[in-house]
Amino acid sequence: MMTVAGSRVTVPRFREDCLAFRGIDVRELVGVRKDALLYVQPCTSERGKLMADIELTKDIDSRFFDPGKLCALLRVHRHRFADLRCSEALGVAKLRWGGRDISIFKNGKIKIQQAMDREEILRVANSVSRLIWGAAVCSVCGEPVLNCVSGKCGKCLRPEEEPLELSEITGAELLRQGHAALEGLEGLPSQDYENRLQRARFLALHFTMETPRKEEALLGLLLLARAEQLESKLKEEK
Repeated sequence: MMTVAGSRVTVPRFREDCLAFRGIDVRELVGVRKDALLYVQPCTSERGKLMADIELTKDIDSRFFDPGKLCALLRVHRHRFADLRCSEALGVAKLRWGGRDISIFKNGKIKIQQAMDREEILRVANSVSRLIWGAAVCSVCGEPVLNCVSGKCGKCLRPEEEPLELSEITGAELLRQGHAALEGLEGLPSQDYENRLQRARFLALHFTMETPRKEEALLGLLLLARAEQLESKLKEEK
């Protein structure tokens, strides 16, 4: 598990074939597999805008996202969306974000509507995929990535750890604030610690989406996993 001490953070290492290590980068994916970006065409509902489908996997019958984790992650950021509907039963989420209509399906398909151009489609798709990365199912263990980073899956963690300097990480203040929100939760009334947990989750996902390097974006998922573990522990103690 990630630990923070002063200006340094120590993080676990993961197998290179684990999705926690590989991440989801739409620009890289399109560079390797051109057919990952489909149907860039004019929107029928708004002149001058584009719509597109992004397929994060070739296997359209797969369970690329865990529906429960997908909806939970989107709800963390729901106040940033003009609208959010997510069905765990159907494995479909629909949201309106920054003037764009976005649909996410459990098979790894993302539909974006009302985009200005192809560049914006890629930018929005990358932000969305970072936001829901923790819900993607790892092929190594068959668990959501959040379970990988918390050590629940038991297959992806490597024995060694890696020290990093926070001063060298873009957006590190979000991590500091997130970890600070998780300190001293024991003994707080339920509403207070739930508010702190929610703040830590929001900061974790905000960092994961905004930091430029996907290798560092993993730090946000590690913070998110720590919040989940603390919540489970506090509920057991209540």
